[in-house]
Amino acid sequence: MTAAEPFGFFKKRTAMTPFPYDDPIWDEAPHCYGIGANVLLAELEKEWSDEAANYLFFSALLHQGTTYPASYLAIPHLLRLAENLAGEPRRMIANLLGGIAMAGQQPAHADYSGVSCTPDSAWLETEVGKAAAKEFEKSLPRIAALSIESYREHPSHYFASGLAAAEGEIDFATWLTIGENGGFKCPTCCGDHQWWLLDTNMCIYKNDDVFGLGAKWLEDYDRRTFEHANSIARPQVELSQISALRAQLGSLDPITDGLFANFQSTVVCAHCGWVGQHP
Repeated sequence: MTAAEPFGFFKKRTAMTPFPYDDPIWDEAPHCYGIGANVLLAELEKEWSDEAANYLFFSALLHQGTTYPASYLAIPHLLRLAENLAGEPRRMIANLLGGIAMAGQQPAHADYSGVSCTPDSAWLETEVGKAAAKEFEKSLPRIAALSIESYREHPSHYFASGLAAAEGEIDFATWLTIGENGGFKCPTCCGDHQWWLLDTNMCIYKNDDVFGLGAKWLEDYDRRTFEHANSIARPQVELSQISALRAQLGSLDPITDGLFANFQSTVVCAHCGWVGQHP
């Protein structure tokens, strides 16, 4: 397959794939920056480029956690493309599809743009949108399988998140995208905190002064200790559905293991003493 092959090649190739590249419905299905995702997908299928894929996947089709009509139409093509790829390109597709599976099942946010797609999007109420939503639901088991395969090849909490999203565990999938450090505000006093994972311990630091906190946090991080932590989160008993995801992934890398262990853990506010589930 070369860049010189005509666009008609893809018309023939995608005859059995929903939403073929030459269907006019793509003109009414924008991505983050406009229309034309079908053309970009077709070009990528002719000749793979990491740079082009990174732009299309993580800027146009999935932009800061937002999905678009083109994101839905792209799913069957992305799954087909993954079948013919291996290594990093295949894992890039798995990462994207996991992100779409998560974002596409989250509630709408008031600050999303009019073309973004969440479950109550007006576009999903159109005939094309309804068809795309059905294809999305059908794709979830394949996204789950691709996420598991990708995780076992290259363990990453992002692939674990993709599996959780495909299995409908959206809160857990969102938690898994965070990584080894993050922050939260106390729901009572709004006090700022930062945390980081040391193995399966979630170490919590009071955030009074960003610069002062940084010195203590970085010192502990460099030494792999939690000497200056204000407290350590207390994990709850792992939920059965979370244990089922763990079993599908097999042996977990340290960051993913720490995130599994501390999902909805109990924390103590270093400002006012509030105790409760991690916000």
